[in-house]
Amino acid sequence: MADVQPPFEAEKEADTDTPEKREDEQGASGLTDEANTQYQPRYILDHWVTWQPDGRMMKYVNEVWEEVTEEDDRTLLSQLWNEQQRAETEKVVDGVKLKWDPTTQQWLPQELDDDFLANYQANYGVAYDYSKIEVKKPVVPVEKKEEKKKETKEERAKRKRENRQKVPQQGWIENEANTAVYVTNLPLDIDEEEFQAFMTKCGVIQVEPRNNKPKIKLYREADGSVKGDGRCTYVKPESVELALSILDGSEFNGSKITVEPAHFELKGEYDPAKKKRRLTAQQKKRFLEQQNKIFAWTPDKPRNYRPKAHCTVVLKGVFTLEEMEQNAALMLDLKEVYQKLCAKYGTVKKVVVYDTNPDGVVTVSYTNTEEADLAIKMLDKHLINGKLLDAYNWDGKAKFKVEETEEQRQARLERYGRELEGNDDEDKSTESGGDTDSSDDTDSSSSDGEEQDKRADDNAEK
Repeated sequence: MADVQPPFEAEKEADTDTPEKREDEQGASGLTDEANTQYQPRYILDHWVTWQPDGRMMKYVNEVWEEVTEEDDRTLLSQLWNEQQRAETEKVVDGVKLKWDPTTQQWLPQELDDDFLANYQANYGVAYDYSKIEVKKPVVPVEKKEEKKKETKEERAKRKRENRQKVPQQGWIENEANTAVYVTNLPLDIDEEEFQAFMTKCGVIQVEPRNNKPKIKLYREADGSVKGDGRCTYVKPESVELALSILDGSEFNGSKITVEPAHFELKGEYDPAKKKRRLTAQQKKRFLEQQNKIFAWTPDKPRNYRPKAHCTVVLKGVFTLEEMEQNAALMLDLKEVYQKLCAKYGTVKKVVVYDTNPDGVVTVSYTNTEEADLAIKMLDKHLINGKLLDAYNWDGKAKFKVEETEEQRQARLERYGRELEGNDDEDKSTESGGDTDSSDDTDSSSSDGEEQDKRADDNAEK
């Protein structure tokens, strides 16, 4: 931030700066050094920001100072302003908190007040520079590390054999940070959703890393009826203390429930086959990242924010199912046609033709929402190849892929079978027609030859 020069720094460099001039400027403004520090501009979020004596906050935008009127912007900039000012005026040296004194131009301990400094200077006449105090750190004797003995090949092989022979601990292991509570005297008509909604009052409920379901359980009888007790596992241990103080002894649907920390005990013999397989390091890392996102702070979205799904344009009425059935290559042709057509309005990333959708849906994805809005403006309620299109932004939730039912599949196979049989009949009729023509030609040629022989015999007799 020190390399960024304020927009008015050139004007200051042009003027000569003298102590007399600074005193005149300070006297004319009526501000002390501390006040001048308050109104000095600071570089925050890629902009210069300053305060005015009348309480207005100004921001330097497009070579013009503008007043910050948005309450959210003022709150954020004020917070960052105070953090910068605190970093410039306060610091900690060897465990001693120091504060910058603009009067003496020194770093002084915060415990020293003005009366103490006045008495000190009156008695000794010299302002002591506390920043030059050197605090000697206690010398801690460093133990000499033992040189690591180089392990031989035989010793390394022996150590590996011993590690393999170690038997892992079996049975139940007590978890130090217990985040589960055991609830009793629940109403018998409760279900898992109601139990989850009731226990969420005290914290975030943990989810199973494999199926992403909440870790709650209602204990049931053999016939499936609720026993009246259950277990809930939270993410944070603090939620357990909150549940014990708030929910214990409260009423839920007419029943006074009891909440206590959950304790796990082994019933019967330990069966290693029933033990769940541990998560891999990558699975555990991904699970913890997703869990921590719940508690992460995210800034509010701006008013003009638009979701990424709005980059996709949905076109309805592009084709009919009858046209798609009659022409097997229609899907590829439509994809090529709309790829070229929609490229006029922006960069097309993807075109998808949903050939089984009865609404004749085609989706076109652009790189940004501006291009998608232009395509909607040019294609909505317009005739394309004799079809009146409906164009709008995708909401990110609608599904356009329609799965084919078994009846439709059978009908399609029968239709294809009839078409194939019709093609075979046409081929056979074509072949038989060619044979008939050739036989007729042979017969006519043979009759012509017999007539010529008769004429030759008649001439010979004459």
